[in-house]
Amino acid sequence: MTLQAAWMLLTVVSSAVYQGPVGDPGSPDTRVQQILTDLQHRSDDLKDIHCEVRFVEDDRINLTQRTKFGRILFLMTKPNPHFLIHFQKTETDGQLGKQEWYLFDGRWLYQAVERISQITKQEVAGTDGEFDLFDLEKAPFPLPFGQKKETILRNFNVTLSTRSPLDPADSDHLICKPKPDSRLRRKYDRLDLFVHRTIHLPTRIVVTKNSGLEVNTADFPGLSEKSINVGVKEIERPKDWKKYKEVVEELVPRE
Repeated sequence: MTLQAAWMLLTVVSSAVYQGPVGDPGSPDTRVQQILTDLQHRSDDLKDIHCEVRFVEDDRINLTQRTKFGRILFLMTKPNPHFLIHFQKTETDGQLGKQEWYLFDGRWLYQAVERISQITKQEVAGTDGEFDLFDLEKAPFPLPFGQKKETILRNFNVTLSTRSPLDPADSDHLICKPKPDSRLRRKYDRLDLFVHRTIHLPTRIVVTKNSGLEVNTADFPGLSEKSINVGVKEIERPKDWKKYKEVVEELVPRE
């Protein structure tokens, strides 16, 4: 996977669609608004997260599936968050692969691949110094932490889905479709966000692209109150990187 391709996966929700009487506390619209409000309140209180991640890339064009297992460190800093995603192992159609890392230090984004002993470095914060958590080209999967309700509602139409037995436990399923005037509309078809009812953070994110031919799922198993605000002070470059070659890529122009 190239660095650019890996970045085609980073976002979270927006705008509620009217489905019931105004002010009806039992209407889907009211529930969507409450879920997004709780999500922002949790984000406002967020300092750091340390949890497991399981990421599945389902390529329905080439009929291949790749699964990655690892951990994520997320540190809420100003003006931009820092994060490290470390996949300790990958599995492609039953074949085991090597380690991968994705590190963002507030300005530079690094992808390190053990298989080729290489680090690809890209400046992604832009000239204004701001990092957009909605940008699908800035992380290997949509980062669900630190999102603002206002940004969510500006970019997406959101509906509350009927619960399925396959949904993560104690979660609400939001179906999020980019608005016609959103820049995200050209990047993917929809986003399914499963928000835990007491933690108020997503425990699963599903991104559908290319008319349903590419489906990517990020699960955060074991995410709990014990995973949040655990005292992460800083995120350091992994020691394994000392022996890797570093390559610099140009900043992808913003739309």
